[in-house]
Amino acid sequence: MQSIKSHLNSEYENALIVYEKMLAFEMDRVQRSNIHRKIGDNCLEIIKQKNDLKSCERAIDAYEKALLVYTPEHYPILRAKVMRGLGFAYAALADITNRAKNLRQATLCWEESLPFFSITAAAKEHASIQNELGCAYRKLAELESRRENCKKAAEACKAALRVFNLKDSPLQFAAAMANQGSAYLTLAQAANAADQAESCKKAILAYEEAIQVYSPVRYPQQYAAMKNNLAVAYLSLSETEDKAGNCRLALAACREALLYRTAGEQPQAYAASQNNLGNAYLALAEESGEAEEGEDEDEDEKMDGQGCLENCRRALEAYSNALQIYSREEFPRLYATAQNNLANVYLTQGQREDKAGNCMKAIRAAQEALSVFSLEDCPEDYAEAKGSLWLAYLTLADIEYRAENCSLALEACEERLQSYRNWAAQPLQFASCCKDLAITATMLADMEISAEAKAEDCKKAISAALESLRIYSVQSHPEEYAEAQILLWAAYSALAEVEEKQENCKKAIEACQAAIRIYERISPAEHADALKNLGYSLITMAEIEDKAKNCHKAIDACEQALQYYTLETAPLEHADILRDLAFAHITLSAVEDKEECCKKALKAYKKAFKIYQARSAELERQGDPGAHEMRNQAEKCHRSMHSCKAIFKAGRKAGAVAPRHERPRA
Repeated sequence: MQSIKSHLNSEYENALIVYEKMLAFEMDRVQRSNIHRKIGDNCLEIIKQKNDLKSCERAIDAYEKALLVYTPEHYPILRAKVMRGLGFAYAALADITNRAKNLRQATLCWEESLPFFSITAAAKEHASIQNELGCAYRKLAELESRRENCKKAAEACKAALRVFNLKDSPLQFAAAMANQGSAYLTLAQAANAADQAESCKKAILAYEEAIQVYSPVRYPQQYAAMKNNLAVAYLSLSETEDKAGNCRLALAACREALLYRTAGEQPQAYAASQNNLGNAYLALAEESGEAEEGEDEDEDEKMDGQGCLENCRRALEAYSNALQIYSREEFPRLYATAQNNLANVYLTQGQREDKAGNCMKAIRAAQEALSVFSLEDCPEDYAEAKGSLWLAYLTLADIEYRAENCSLALEACEERLQSYRNWAAQPLQFASCCKDLAITATMLADMEISAEAKAEDCKKAISAALESLRIYSVQSHPEEYAEAQILLWAAYSALAEVEEKQENCKKAIEACQAAIRIYERISPAEHADALKNLGYSLITMAEIEDKAKNCHKAIDACEQALQYYTLETAPLEHADILRDLAFAHITLSAVEDKEECCKKALKAYKKAFKIYQARSAELERQGDPGAHEMRNQAEKCHRSMHSCKAIFKAGRKAGAVAPRHERPRA
């Protein structure tokens, strides 16, 4: 096969030499344009065998010279033929450089040529151009205006299928069906959960129609390509329903594709299927809960369900196989995609072992991807790689160099959000990134030394949370809306520590109450957490105004939270809330029955002290370093208990000042 391709290339190259020599002769403008057109056509034939920058640029230059004479008024048919060829040349060039710009040029050329190849006068040519338009619009949709371009792609494929049918033109029918399936699949990636599932199922049906033509015996490579596409569709469908089942279907499709794709004979196709195989194993690794073997599983399912780490290992192996083909020099975009996939595997693997080591590997892989992906040329891929970088730095911040890694995470998240703005990403994707930014900025604010830096971080968090709330509504996305309100609470609470304490505390309380109204209906655990948060903010407000009123509200919030976080089901959370409750009683003691309030506070502190002390002893027996933190918590409660007792003694003395209590942190 390779020798045949080389022979054909040699023939076309020889023809080009002849045409170039002919241009040296005297001839009229039309004859010269005909030679330029033939040069362009020969370059296209060379591109079909091996696409390279020189051939694409040579074809475009020749066609554009021909168009100087082939005007719409005098030579409309010849111009249409040249525009058709020019469209192919730009589409080929898009695979090498300036992808979006050249795809747009290709669609413009084909759209201009289409009226001269009408469905009545030139049905096959009309359908062929429509099929190419469908492919180009689908590729363009991956870069910009996803919905609009996917719609154009699907319409173009439908137009082609009005000519191509299974009986009379099976191969063209299969190609158009495959393009239509890919258009639906690209559309699925920009849809909500329900629409995504529907688009994925349409894609699967289209690929299955195509595979009727591509039997593995007669058309092994086309058959493998459809299996590869089916794998992608099943993986996309797994994001919305039956994750484990659809991932296994994707694995089966990849394995079948790889029966006909080898690294030696079809290196690029082989690498694509290896990459998808890695994606399927990664998705199964992320769904670690379903990886447990069951009595009803068959042998294949048992092999796929050996756990998160085993699936991570298989994913790494598959991506490494792909990277044997996808060199940075020859296939930069595919190389970068595989590198970002590696980053995701390392992040998943880090949840089970060697968190710091795997985070560092993820960072290196994401940075390698970003050495190729740019905000201008690949905004979606750039954003995905920045997302991997964000998560890696944020995870690493819990292990070492907390402030530095959190700052790097914030920078990555801000750049990812900017990419979403430039790219006009789908609203839910944008809103989710806003929440990530709010989380990261609030974490960083907690570590800042200066009040100015802390305020700046808090304001970033507030702005991001408010942006997400412009997308999430109580009606459409209640859970996400409530989560964003809690993020707003955290940011306003932190900001209140450094400026406009009263105003920011009020805003924190309002945000928390908005979340409570949602969580009360949908999540008892989140409702209890929000009540705890509310109690904290109400105590802060009590230090500023309406001390008695706000303390009573704080006590009520804590007591409600304790109904969920009981001593039996969640002892540590129970102890934390008891400390908040005790502090609320101590604060109330300044304006109400001091002795009674202190008794209630002392009782709460004693209960919390016993819980922390017991947990500390248990962790020490296990050799767990967390015992140190539990001892600290127990000691704080012990000091507060002594303070309560001191208040009793000091209460009889006029003008006595109560000892200081350590307030629990939010």
